[in-house]
Amino acid sequence: MTLPLRWIPRRSGIAALLIVSGCVPDAGRPDLGARAYLQVVEAEDARPAGGPSLEALMAATRSPDPFLRRSGVRALGRLERPELLDSILPHLDDRTPEVRAEAANASAQAVHRVDGSGALTRLLRSAESERDPDVASALARALGRLAVDGSRAMEVEGALGRLSRERQAQAPPRLILGAMLGIESWTRRNGGRAGAALRARVLELTGYTSVDEADRAALVRSLALGVAARLGQLDAERVRRALDDPSDAVRAAATAALSGIEGSERARLLPRALADASTQVRIEGIRVLANLPADSADCAALRQAAGDADARAAAFAVDGLGRACSGGEEDAALLERIATGPTAVSTRNWHLAAHALVALASTSPERTRPLLPAALAHPNPFARAWAARAAGALGDSAALRYLLGDGDSNVATQAALALHAIGGRDADRALIQLLGGTDDAQVVVTVSPLLGPTELRAAAADAAFTALARLTEPRWETLRDPRLALLELIQGVSDSTRIREMEPYLRDYDAAVAHRAASVMEAWTGKRFLGAPRPARRLPLPTVADLEAMTRSSVVLRMARGGEIEIALLPMEATTNAFRLYSMARDGVLDGLTLHRVVPNFVVQGGSPRANEYGGHGAFTRDEVGLRVQTRGTVGVSTRGRDTGDGQIYVNLIDNVRLDHDYTLLGIVVSGMEVVDQVLEGDVIERAEVRSR
Repeated sequence: MTLPLRWIPRRSGIAALLIVSGCVPDAGRPDLGARAYLQVVEAEDARPAGGPSLEALMAATRSPDPFLRRSGVRALGRLERPELLDSILPHLDDRTPEVRAEAANASAQAVHRVDGSGALTRLLRSAESERDPDVASALARALGRLAVDGSRAMEVEGALGRLSRERQAQAPPRLILGAMLGIESWTRRNGGRAGAALRARVLELTGYTSVDEADRAALVRSLALGVAARLGQLDAERVRRALDDPSDAVRAAATAALSGIEGSERARLLPRALADASTQVRIEGIRVLANLPADSADCAALRQAAGDADARAAAFAVDGLGRACSGGEEDAALLERIATGPTAVSTRNWHLAAHALVALASTSPERTRPLLPAALAHPNPFARAWAARAAGALGDSAALRYLLGDGDSNVATQAALALHAIGGRDADRALIQLLGGTDDAQVVVTVSPLLGPTELRAAAADAAFTALARLTEPRWETLRDPRLALLELIQGVSDSTRIREMEPYLRDYDAAVAHRAASVMEAWTGKRFLGAPRPARRLPLPTVADLEAMTRSSVVLRMARGGEIEIALLPMEATTNAFRLYSMARDGVLDGLTLHRVVPNFVVQGGSPRANEYGGHGAFTRDEVGLRVQTRGTVGVSTRGRDTGDGQIYVNLIDNVRLDHDYTLLGIVVSGMEVVDQVLEGDVIERAEVRSR
């Protein structure tokens, strides 16, 4: 489901951008508005705790121009500092609705992950008096995100219930959606608990419709079904009605809810989901099957689903056979046929055979062992990584030691995990050798904790210091996680005799590493050490010309499998992250890289130079979270914690509202979503380019 977008009108030059944004403080010099906005972006990017950058943001909130006020308020919220609430909350009374909506969002963002009581009273008061539906929607979403308890929690629930009900003859669907988003967030963050009144309202919203805005109404229904299932409210009849819904997302939500329906009713309804025209719905049905206690009927259904015309659904069913079924003759014969089928040696369509090999290894080892040698030599490294999983299931340590030397880091990672799982401390010497010779972040993050309890302390320390020096040399922020993992290992396997080797890291370019080095040295000596980081330069920020160009351009990914994915950027919502993707596509950085992560009914992710989660592109970008909902087709920034964008992107395959306010959205797929839907693990971006639109 993709909600309607606000498109920039076809006007010429930077003036068009400023007219749309409302930022036109000087009609004679229209670029002044863009320059003022980019000064806000620069100050926000500095993540200031004080000084000129913070004052620049404060000044923007006092601007006579509403767009700059909105940008300044948004930036203060993105700093996630509760002490800034006093500078944010007054803007709930701003004369411009867009500023009030941003103030509501920024108030909740300022107290993200901490006690939200400081924002609650003021947000509740605004929720009582606000009449603009967009602002009321933002207020509902903000209230649903607050961490409060006791009587204050009941106040939140009361406000969400009121906001979700019609104030006049017909409340705008965007208000109902905002309220439902708030309710979804509230119940998720509170362990699936809600009072009777809110529970009743959720059930009502499972049937919400709107003639004028069918997409928004469908999102309300799908969210309500998910919340009702979380609250244990759904019965078979309500699920049955939802399985007839015209929306794929609603039918998928109803299918997911079948896991909570009593056995005979579930058995009656599940075949409808498994035969649905939508792959999204069928995948949810397969998920329900694979997570149930297996019986012959369930496994028969999984065998049938393994022949699904959609490769993603078929592979998901094959995985289910390996997890949920006991490996009877019929299951084993099917998995063996798939694992040895014509695609088994394909460099492009290897997926189903590789999944079948792992499933077969889990259920019928004797059938799998003769197939493993060919899998170990597969020409596609992603397929060899699956062969490592199969070798692990078989307990074949010789095959795993062979794969530790594979030239691909993803293969070595899987081999290391499996070898440690079956060999325990007997694998330490091989893992130490791997650690000392690698420059791959994922290998380091994987192997370092496995070696924590090793008795080969000196060898592990030598390997860790070697790897740490190697990963420090490029001065890349995106290597933070592996370097922190190495410092953790070094603390455990070494001592103060190597303190001089640690001293340079007190002056590291990454503050997190410098402070961790200080804590390691303190643990060794009992003395106090202070990190004195020397930060690396941040990524360049866009110019006015860049900003204008991004509003007129799309990033197009031409896939080696065929087809194009066109992404319209959101430069006024995620300026620095949109500019990074724009620059990478323009400069050819993405050419030949892969979409390495495909999670059915979740996301497709990629753009890593190492084709894995930890392979980033040098510097971090800062989070630029906002009000846009993470609906199907939106494009986000992959991170591993706050402000750790590493140049990788993901595309939402479904409506992933649980990612809202934690992950930055930088664009929207405006054509080629059918291509995204067919992406398989390891698919190659043949070429990325910037194209005028």
